[in-house]
Amino acid sequence: MKAIILAGGRATRLPESARDIPKGLVPIGPRPILGHIIEGLFANGLSDVRLALGFRAEAIINFLKKRGYGCEYVIEPEPLGTGGAVKFATADVTGPFMVLNGDILADFDFSAIRASHEPGKALLVSHWKDDARDFGLLQIDGQTIRAFLEKPGLPIAGHINAGCYILSREHLDHVPRPAFMLEQDVFPELAAGGRLRTFIHRGFWDDLGTEERLARARSVYAKTNE
Repeated sequence: MKAIILAGGRATRLPESARDIPKGLVPIGPRPILGHIIEGLFANGLSDVRLALGFRAEAIINFLKKRGYGCEYVIEPEPLGTGGAVKFATADVTGPFMVLNGDILADFDFSAIRASHEPGKALLVSHWKDDARDFGLLQIDGQTIRAFLEKPGLPIAGHINAGCYILSREHLDHVPRPAFMLEQDVFPELAAGGRLRTFIHRGFWDDLGTEERLARARSVYAKTNE
């Protein structure tokens, strides 16, 4: 199964750490974020990896070549959003593929995630947060996601989108415009039609999208690798 990593964002919420480099190259311990993600995929037998690049793509391409990862990459001609980026990056892909957000660190069990995928349906990995107000909530019924709820205004616990998916082109091709969002234009419609399953991830998970979360992830990494 091909794995697509979304790594084309501008990191506007990391004004210090990503001031001169793309978000994917922000270091966590001895490796940048993308290094952790790519090596995690490789360690789980997912070696067919393609990066969807945009902002400061050349820096990431140089990193891939320097590390000898052998990953493919595409460069979007303009900002396409998460959905448009995936659609652009999978123009030649047949069958289901995995998508990962490029600012997530997690110990995903990729074998179990793949085994949970049901042909004809999409799969979204979810994760429990005791305070989900920064992420929004998923309404889950068994293994089916029924709805996407807005970010709660007050601290509330619940399952959130963990940034790992299994999709097929059929889930994207109905959107005619080149730029669109998975979170707004694809997943809610799939959920409403009962075509979006979930795999609940119960291990380590951290979103690195802000300076505060990045600092916390670095602290956790340092403590667990002493």
